[in-house]
Amino acid sequence: MKHNQLLKSWQKRLRLNDWTFKVIDLCSPEDFKLSGVCGECDYQEVNKSAIIRIISPDFYGDRLIPFNYEKILVHELLHVKFALLENSENELQNRIAHQLIEDLSRAFVGM
Repeated sequence: MKHNQLLKSWQKRLRLNDWTFKVIDLCSPEDFKLSGVCGECDYQEVNKSAIIRIISPDFYGDRLIPFNYEKILVHELLHVKFALLENSENELQNRIAHQLIEDLSRAFVGM
């Protein structure tokens, strides 16, 4: 399935059809605001829009978990879905929310 089709499919499944997404893939590490990540989502709740960046497999490196574009995409879409639970002043809550997002993305994609 092509990347745009994956986005539309997961957007529908996750009930995010009222959001506008732009996906930038084949990113290098310098394209990310955070270091050591394979995906990143900058979203604005007010206008329901987001830019998702996904690392190029060339820069993925030697990681324990193999590169999976769909899993990374779903993970970043789930950040939008859980936006109200993230970025709180409670560091434990933020860590738990991020782990939940990772667990769900793996379960949804079948990893």
